[in-house]
Amino acid sequence: MEAFNCLYDRYKSLVYGYLHKRLRNRAEIDEVFQDVFLRLHHSRSRYKSEFPFEPWLYAVLRNSLIDHYRKKEKQYHDVSLDELEVTPTALQVEDKHNLDGLLPENVDLSKKQRHAIELRYGEDFSFEDIAKTLGTTSSNARQLVSRALKKLRKIIKPEDVT
Repeated sequence: MEAFNCLYDRYKSLVYGYLHKRLRNRAEIDEVFQDVFLRLHHSRSRYKSEFPFEPWLYAVLRNSLIDHYRKKEKQYHDVSLDELEVTPTALQVEDKHNLDGLLPENVDLSKKQRHAIELRYGEDFSFEDIAKTLGTTSSNARQLVSRALKKLRKIIKPEDVT
């Protein structure tokens, strides 16, 4: 237990900061933060000490975040973006990875294409992670991103980009 407390004290800021950049509100951050450390605690017997701890922690952190996105996607599957209410706390967090407002409104992207683009270029997800998040295959995730980029290329000309 003492070793776990030491790891918690050492990495809590790193985990919290990582989540703060990717999630909108404090309740979500706290939920995933707790999940990360619970998973670490429950899977401690599977950790092999001959390997570095940080990559293992990052894998657990990333998987918890992906699971959170999946759960959230299922909850809000039938809700349009216009129906979602923005809270003042969400506006106070600067998110350099948020692509809202950067993608032109006149681009006819499906909801999945827009989400795939945001995950790929906003969150730097791999195609495998995008597939897991969207509940599809890796090749379909590649296809979603590719088709979305083709549509964007038709609208955005190189001279328009500054």
